[in-house]
Amino acid sequence: MKADAGRRSFDSYRNLGYILLVFPLIIVAGFWIPYFSQIPRFDSSITTSVHIHALLLFAWVALLVIQPLTIRSRAYSIHRLLGKTSYVLMPLIAVFSIAMLRKEYQENLAGGMTVTAARSAEYLSTIQVTLFAAFYGLAIARILKRDIAEHMRYMICIALVLLPAGLARTLGYWFAVNQAASQTVCLALIDACLISLIVFDRRQNFASRPYVVALAAYIVVETGWLALGRPV
Repeated sequence: MKADAGRRSFDSYRNLGYILLVFPLIIVAGFWIPYFSQIPRFDSSITTSVHIHALLLFAWVALLVIQPLTIRSRAYSIHRLLGKTSYVLMPLIAVFSIAMLRKEYQENLAGGMTVTAARSAEYLSTIQVTLFAAFYGLAIARILKRDIAEHMRYMICIALVLLPAGLARTLGYWFAVNQAASQTVCLALIDACLISLIVFDRRQNFASRPYVVALAAYIVVETGWLALGRPV
């Protein structure tokens, strides 16, 4: 019954894959100046681990776009096969994300930051990794219970977690918006998206619990960030 309800719910999200196509565009725009424009001669600060981290995230973005398109095309076997690749991809992303946090922390210290300031500067990045892993765990837990509707919604929450990776960089590199302001815009946009999705689901009489959970998590995160003085 949950599977049937999930498929009925997905009918209202049938164009999700096309909507998510905006994510690769945002990612490319955000990483063009600091990464893609340097091909094939990268700055020495872009190490092998940075390349691996980038490739893993690009692969994840591709997966986020392709998966709803496979459902729309009723290619369920391909959807399940691709979904299983996330069991390998997700742990690798977590490991290399932590490596990036450590690298940035050490660079902050080398740049003259105090230990407290260097740690605070990694607040949002640490939270993003944590939310990414938490929403993924919840998405897998729901699909194992054949709750397709909540599984899909938690995957959408993961997409929103990735939004600042591209959008904040786009605002910073292309429009000279400072980091605190660009992150504020990203967080406000995520909140607006979650609220809109909650309203949409409730009007359709669908359960919106994943979005409510995500919004509550972001409110806590944003409160902590503001209390720290919006460090970046």
